[in-house]
Amino acid sequence: MPVPDPGVLPASVDAPPTVPGGFVLPVPAPGGPAGFLVAYEREGAQPAGLAVVQHIATVAALRVAMVRNERETLRREGAETLAELLQEVLDPEAARRRLARHAIEGDTVLIVVRRTTDEALLRCLEDHPHLLLTWGEDRYVLGAPQLADRIGELPDVAAGMSRPFLPGAALRVAQREALWAVSKAVESGRPVIRYGDDSMGRWLPDDPAMLTALVEHVLGAVLRYDEAHDSQLLVSARTWMERDRRTETAAAALHIHPNTLAYRLRRFGALTDRDLASTGALAEVWLAIQAAGALGLTD
Repeated sequence: MPVPDPGVLPASVDAPPTVPGGFVLPVPAPGGPAGFLVAYEREGAQPAGLAVVQHIATVAALRVAMVRNERETLRREGAETLAELLQEVLDPEAARRRLARHAIEGDTVLIVVRRTTDEALLRCLEDHPHLLLTWGEDRYVLGAPQLADRIGELPDVAAGMSRPFLPGAALRVAQREALWAVSKAVESGRPVIRYGDDSMGRWLPDDPAMLTALVEHVLGAVLRYDEAHDSQLLVSARTWMERDRRTETAAAALHIHPNTLAYRLRRFGALTDRDLASTGALAEVWLAIQAAGALGLTD
């Protein structure tokens, strides 16, 4: 059959169903028609009439409802599976079976997505195997590494991707990597950051206990001071270091006077007992700040 001319599609579902040579009927679905059924009478054949076309449209509507229900069930099951994986309550074999049900096999990544909606992600990832879980303001996506390229095409998005792992593996490390990467995406304005792209991130250990020990050893006193006094010593030091220790540039980014930033840096150095003019101390502090970011202790 020839493809119908789009001009035959009505502007409203209430439009008359008759068109030259046949009928056009909406296929009803929740929230509006799923589409339109176009039926042409074949030359030389006995016309079936509007009643038969209406019956076909009803059957199509039932099929659309079934498909949507199946997809919604799979999405809900996928979200539950991803939540259990993140909470590490599934054993590896059960996790692999569930992921196989969603056609997720081979190299897999965890992606944390910000600045978008569930609807936009579902449209973006349609027909690509994935699990999607909304957790606070973050969207967690589990699937093949290629999903990051599609997500990166969304407007104003910020996404962070973990290193690849095999289905069934624990997600503790992958979650930390993805959260660290998405924080870098937000800071840099880039749509997607892959963990390991940054040369500094590769020097951090994978073990959260080791990261915590590093942060406590170097930044513990600063974190407690910031919490007790509602101050921003850590943020100020990080901003200053991210801008290559240019005080005026960092002060402008923080919306404070350069003298205020200089005072905060002196206070930071006193609390950490480290001289920021020393290359060794600077490197240790910078690694500790990156570790704090990986643990979600900084904005």
